[in-house]
Formats: sequence, structure tokens, C-alpha cells
Amino acid sequence: MITITTLLSTLIMTSVLFAGEPINTVCPFTGNPVNSEVTTTVGEVDVAFCCGGCKGGFEKWDNEKQMSYINGLKSEKKIADAKSVVLVHTPYLLDICPISGSKLDSKDKAVTEIIDGREIRFCCAGCVPYFNKDKEAKFKEIDAKMIAQQLPFYPIDTCIVSGEPLDKKGGSADFIYGNRLFRTCCNDCKAEFLADPVNYVAELDEEIIKLQKKSYPITTCVVGKGPLDGMGGPDYMIVGNRLVQLCCAGCRPKVLSDPLSAFALIDEASKE
Repeated sequence: MITITTLLSTLIMTSVLFAGEPINTVCPFTGNPVNSEVTTTVGEVDVAFCCGGCKGGFEKWDNEKQMSYINGLKSEKKIADAKSVVLVHTPYLLDICPISGSKLDSKDKAVTEIIDGREIRFCCAGCVPYFNKDKEAKFKEIDAKMIAQQLPFYPIDTCIVSGEPLDKKGGSADFIYGNRLFRTCCNDCKAEFLADPVNYVAELDEEIIKLQKKSYPITTCVVGKGPLDGMGGPDYMIVGNRLVQLCCAGCRPKVLSDPLSAFALIDEASKE
């Protein structure tokens, strides 16, 4: 079964997890709602599935893959609990620190922070306070870079709110919301989008899938390396207005943790 995966908060688990309650609300294989009675325990965490077959598949995963899935859900919960109105989460897609300008791995391992509901990555913990001191200016700087990065992959030339051509009123309003590019024909439509973005995001996701699926260059999962339909997929994941196809939802956390590697595999295959 084909599952469309979007990074909307509506797919994120509730913000409070009670003892014994599964950490997930959708099956990591099919994307269907889970049966809370079909579970397995990893450490102190219960993971639920839609059926016994999917439970068996999960139990065959090695511990590293199981923990990667669980940690990804915990990360999503952290974002959902953030004091922010942001309803869309896309990982930080730039490869440089917004403070030092250095590559994120220039000091061994990048540091990830959730700031105003957005994931921001730094080359080291020492850069975080400098970002927070002047958030408005720093967000403007990274937004400009993200717009330039994502613009080539934007799938439509019409306003996501009104449906009118983007240039109808003299020029488009291009903006970043949740680390993702959106375009409207005017600031009034931008305000309407920000007031209730969920439906508009779903519509844009459909357009991205429709367009990018036609030329998607890989028939295997960029994470698991197996056939896209090998575990109930393909699972369609939208990251920064780019389509990433996976064999199952269990591979999503790996893409969220390192989206640029997934993009690199897709881009390399496109050259062949």
C-alpha cells in the first residue's frame, strides 16, 4: 500500500506519553493506525504496530535501527512540545553553521537545537548563544539561503493560497516556514497561509509527489537499500520540497538526521 508521508504535526504523537502507552500512533511499516495491543518493548519504550506481521518485521531489525526509529519519534515529540505555532517541521538543510559559517562537521559533530519551533544545527555548542542573541537577524540570513536552496525544486508557479499566478501582483512572496519554502502571490495570501497552513501544506505535498515521482531516479530505498515496495512502500516523504522515497516509515528517522546524504544519493543517481 502506498503511504504519503508529510511532516505535519498532525502525524506526530500526542505530547504526553503515559506509562505503558506506545510511543507511536502509526505503524512504522505501513503508516496505518496502530493496534495498541500489538506491541513490542525496546528498553523502556513500547512500539505498536497495525498487525503481527509488522511487529515481526520490526523485531528482526537490529538494535541500532530500532533505536534510530525510536529516537526519531522522540525528536518529533520534542518539536511538537516546543512553544511554537509552527506546524511544519523540516530538518535544517544547510551544511554550514549559521554563526561561524563553517561546515557543520568541522568540529567533529554538529549540535542541534530547536529554536522557535525550528531545527537549527551548529558546528559547536558555543555558537548557540550567539544565535539566540540576535534571532531575528540570524533567521533572516538562513531563510535567504534556504529560499535559494529550495527554489529549484518548488513544483508550482501559482499561489498556494489563491491559485493565481505568482507574478499576478508584481512578484511572489517567498518565505520560509518550518525550514521549508512556500510561495504566495502577495503578503495577504501569506498571512492567510500562516493563519492555517495545514491544508495548504498537504496540497503542496501532493504536487511535489506528482511532479517529482515522474523523474525519481532510484528504485531502492535511500536508507534500507532494498526495493521501494519491499516493506509495504513506497513511503513518500517530503523534505524541503523534495521527494524522498523509502521502503517504509521506519527509515524516516535516518533521513531526518542526515537529509543531505539522502539528497546526495538522489542527485548522483540523476546524473546517470
